[in-house]
Amino acid sequence: MKADFALDYDVLTVEQPHKLYLMARLTSGPAPDHLRRRPLNLSLVIDRSGSMAGEKIAYVRQAAQFLVHNLGASDSLSVVLYNENVETLVAAEPVTHKDAINQRLNQIRASGMTNLSGGWLQGCTLVAEHMRDDFLNRVILMSDGLANRGITDGHKLVALARQKYEQNVSTTTMGLGADFNEDLLMAMADAGGGAFYFIESPEVAPIIFEEELRGLLSVIGQNLIVTIDVGDEVEQVIQLNAYNMQIQGRSTTFSMGDVFGDEVKTLMLELLIPALHEVGQRQIATLHFEYDEILDSSVQHHVMELPVIVNVAPQAQLPAAPNSEVRRSMLLLKAAQARREAIAAADRGDYAQASQVLKQAAEAINQEAIESEDLQEEQQALERQAHEMERGKDYFDNYNRKTMATQAIYTMTDRHESTQFLRTREIERMLRMPPVEKKPGVPPTHFTYQDKTTPLQADLIRIGRAQQNELILNAKNISRFHCQIKREGSQVVIEDLGSTNGTFVNEVLIKQPHVLSVGDVARIGQETILFHDSPTS
Repeated sequence: MKADFALDYDVLTVEQPHKLYLMARLTSGPAPDHLRRRPLNLSLVIDRSGSMAGEKIAYVRQAAQFLVHNLGASDSLSVVLYNENVETLVAAEPVTHKDAINQRLNQIRASGMTNLSGGWLQGCTLVAEHMRDDFLNRVILMSDGLANRGITDGHKLVALARQKYEQNVSTTTMGLGADFNEDLLMAMADAGGGAFYFIESPEVAPIIFEEELRGLLSVIGQNLIVTIDVGDEVEQVIQLNAYNMQIQGRSTTFSMGDVFGDEVKTLMLELLIPALHEVGQRQIATLHFEYDEILDSSVQHHVMELPVIVNVAPQAQLPAAPNSEVRRSMLLLKAAQARREAIAAADRGDYAQASQVLKQAAEAINQEAIESEDLQEEQQALERQAHEMERGKDYFDNYNRKTMATQAIYTMTDRHESTQFLRTREIERMLRMPPVEKKPGVPPTHFTYQDKTTPLQADLIRIGRAQQNELILNAKNISRFHCQIKREGSQVVIEDLGSTNGTFVNEVLIKQPHVLSVGDVARIGQETILFHDSPTS
């Protein structure tokens, strides 16, 4: 593995204070093949309370069977079920008789209350009883509701998760639907050295299980700790990620968990530096990387140390352009922090402040002007969420709070790709439209709304709740005269008419007339219209 770092600026101007961004990186080698990977000692803990009935428990059974299918005889698996009671469905055993395990999984039925602590602690016990140093020992806890039996105090559960992790039993948490306590499950995963996942709808469960298993099968390092020791040149160290941290004097330590194959593990720090008075090179800090590398038949401990050096230049010497990779990562993490701030404001009922925080984060990306698809997508998502937040309680329900909180934690724990996947699934779910090949620049000839296809023959189609509209949408969050579709030469244009909740095309808020293409989808309130070039598309 290779450790290094990058600064957004490595030249500072003398006699001026600076805000410097430092990105510490550990780049790992290739993932192990199936013959060399570390064996797993897993306990799958499944909520089977009454709220899991129907589709939820069916998809969870499917996801659990996927897990079984991808484990081998060198792995150990136990399965625990909980409602108000706790049952060990599968005792910890090597995964050799997969059909027998899957038959037992097919027996899972949902009923009763939610003793989350009892189920999770039983899973921890089963993992601990079969623990070996050469195994990766983890509990995967799934819940769709609030803990209302057993230990229900969140602080105690988080403290227990930290204690179990210190005993080499890590915890991954998965929340399903809109009714679980995301703050608790995120905190348990953070303290427990695992990951948190939001299963926003039942059919996503197998996808999430695949993501967690893919990570577990490719672990090549554990217990990654990055420490920064700063000199008098650094006034303050601020973390932009969300890793556990400890401060002791002028040293700050960050616990970053597992390292996967072919991964670049990053930590972004904001360093506040007062005015430096002497020109020349200065060592402002030292970075320490410490981790356990998992080899074929042993574990090797590594410690690396890197000095952080900057050049202090005269005022007349302008610094070079910033490192775009560092600035890009900084902006994505600042956006994640903005979502957390927006959630806190919305929890207080201050939706205007929540919206403003998101708008400011979007504008910061716009001002930076870095060419990046990731940043462009992030800016659009922030603008969309800022606009939606202005609707207050009509938007900020349990489900959307979880979506925003999950996007924040995914990005802040080096999983921005998961944030993007979540947003893509959200858009697909909201649109609920059949796939249409996108043809940029090709004007649509038809549109489909609620399974009815209409040719775009009229020069003007007004849309809204009022009876005077050509397309009447008598639904929530739609204005009397919301928007209109009109012909301008050979083009078809959609235009918002000053609606309260805005008009979106492909989930981007339009602020001026927008030229439509085949494959575009307009969202008006919660209603969607698909534009295409054939009545049978």
